Amino acid sequence: PMEYRIKPDHAIGLADPGADPTLLEAARRIRELALRPEDITVWYSPYLRTQQTRDLILNHVFAAEERRRLRMRESFMLREQEFGDWDCMTDEEMKASDPIRFFKLQQLRGDKLCMFYFRYPNGESRADVVQRAATFLGKVYREARPVHLIFFHGVSQRALRMAFFNRSVDWFEQEPNPNNGAVISITRCGCCLLFYSYNFYLISLPAVSL
Repeated sequence: PMEYRIKPDHAIGLADPGADPTLLEAARRIRELALRPEDITVWYSPYLRTQQTRDLILNHVFAAEERRRLRMRESFMLREQEFGDWDCMTDEEMKASDPIRFFKLQQLRGDKLCMFYFRYPNGESRADVVQRAATFLGKVYREARPVHLIFFHGVSQRALRMAFFNRSVDWFEQEPNPNNGAVISITRCGCCLLFYSYNFYLISLPAVSL
């Protein structure tokens, strides 16, 4: 989209944040869970469209007085994968700016394992995203509240599930990004080694298509 040419990725908002039917459906699903706001920590990436999604869903799920009892936490570790110098470029533009690295990218595109480790110029590899997702989980483990609503992006959501469930690189590359407004629930109960229980509710936004 032309918007990518004039705005940084983090500043691009939703096309119609007040009337997106997929987000309204996500709000309905979360409301049916009947969660207590005093049990909830809300995590979200610093991207504008993530925060618009957060506000839309929370406003439909909780009354104003209930929203004041939510614990709100922004985390830069939930941002989408960074493509660095190649962000918003076409293949032709990438080839012109860095032909050697672009040739390497073309060689790797047929190899999912290698693509997982390919780091974009001044950006990230998918492996980098998984590493910071694992670091983010440490923040969740230290949080006293048992329920976590996490608003973030497609690749970072796959990365968090890979880190949490110890999935393989092959799983990551075969697992599709969730649909816009997808709600994924993860529940873990206390056991002999883990003296806590918690619930994750992962709400995803897709990357804006280049």
